[in-house]
Amino acid sequence: MTHTAYAQDKDDAKLIMTTDSDSTSLRTDSLENTEHYALDVSQTSGLFIRTSDGKLQMRILGSMRFPVLQDFVNVPLKTSFDSYYVPIGSERRYIPNYFDSLGQSRFGFEVTRTLKSGKNVFVRLEMDFNGGNDQKFRIRHAYGQTKRLLVGQTWSLFSNVTAQPASVNWNGPTGSVFLRTPQVRYYDSNANGTKWAVALEYSRPDLNQSAIDTLNLETVQLIPDLTARIVKQGRLGAVQLSAVITTVSLSSDVNEVTNQFGFGGSLSGTVDFPSSKIMYQITYGQSISHYINNFAGTGNDAVFNPETGGLDPINAFGGVLAYDFTLLQKLNSNFSLGYSNLTNYDYQPDDAFAESMSAAFDSFWSFTEGSKLGIEYMYNQRWNKGGETGNASRISALFYYDF
Repeated sequence: MTHTAYAQDKDDAKLIMTTDSDSTSLRTDSLENTEHYALDVSQTSGLFIRTSDGKLQMRILGSMRFPVLQDFVNVPLKTSFDSYYVPIGSERRYIPNYFDSLGQSRFGFEVTRTLKSGKNVFVRLEMDFNGGNDQKFRIRHAYGQTKRLLVGQTWSLFSNVTAQPASVNWNGPTGSVFLRTPQVRYYDSNANGTKWAVALEYSRPDLNQSAIDTLNLETVQLIPDLTARIVKQGRLGAVQLSAVITTVSLSSDVNEVTNQFGFGGSLSGTVDFPSSKIMYQITYGQSISHYINNFAGTGNDAVFNPETGGLDPINAFGGVLAYDFTLLQKLNSNFSLGYSNLTNYDYQPDDAFAESMSAAFDSFWSFTEGSKLGIEYMYNQRWNKGGETGNASRISALFYYDF
């Protein structure tokens, strides 16, 4: 007979729906091989449904998120505050403006199934409403995993969201690597706390459309990106080294295909203290700008060379340093600095992007179980190749409730 009961797990009460009164233990992400960002839906939230034999469990999760923001200059993007889009010169207009959205709200399902062999299979599907200005559905995570294999979409191996500070801004500090990709991943670990993984991932090459049209070419992806990472957990925190090899493939109107290879590396991690930690990430590479948050979608993996009629690769750099601390039991805060730059060629115009930085303060108050209120002040500055500069600042807040 079906019944409901409350059970204690990780110091939080859970509502369980089962068919047997002795089914009171719960499993949350039992394989524990994926990464959790600071603002992900808590692993202790959700409605758990479990079969009487305990071999199949489903978690239904959700989060209502309502961000509001106030700009002091007219920044073209509202759903994120990227330093790349800071207006400069005649584009800079002092027009205070307000924006809010429910696009960050999300819901999803997690299923853990125990096979006859005794091994677990874990499946996760999570969506939000941030798929465009009209708040369409967007897949955030959709993957299945076993003890050593993951197939589907989740955080890229080139990312390290555990080393990113909690941020009201969608994309975090300038220079962050926040990217989810479809992938096939193999991973393992050893007894001394070292984890490693390799994957084939799909990330769309990011080229300036006008350059593609000038060359009468089409961007295609012949082979997936190859990514790898190794994570070492120590007494003072974790260190991660990641690498990527990517391919930009172009097809002509006579079906001739040319390939341009890119590569990159990233060092990231945390230094942990009793009530605080330092977070850091340094990323550099060629034709990998689409992996760095403030360059994604800007067409800066390569640039059209008018002298040769071809594409030249662009080198990209991103760096983040943050200090996260807890002064009060229910109040967590952080300071963050971010920096990014792109290499420039002599033939590029003076208004081409050169470098940018961000500085931010975020604070999150857990005022009741499952609910948080976050506030943020963020300052961005951009420099162009010709030396012209501009800045912008934003005050924003985020209310969310995980259920």
